[in-house]
Amino acid sequence: MKRICKSKIGFSLLEIIIVVAIIAILAGVMVMSIGTYINNAKAKSDVAEQSRRSAVTNILSSEARMNELGFGNSTNARYVTQSMSTSV
Repeated sequence: MKRICKSKIGFSLLEIIIVVAIIAILAGVMVMSIGTYINNAKAKSDVAEQSRRSAVTNILSSEARMNELGFGNSTNARYVTQSMSTSV
């Protein structure tokens, strides 16, 4: 009499579906987290840019006031204006 031995090789369809579902859930959570980090980084970048522009505006207005009073020269104001226009 022959002995029939069924060896289990590979994975069943149910096991593969479960693994794919777990991977999909993890990928979804990761995409949401990355989106949050990107939005936070954009917000911080916007705040930094606004602060930089405010500082440049203050420098330019101070230079203009100094020039109106007859102090200083206008080369600094031109340099700041040029650097501001090239960085935008």
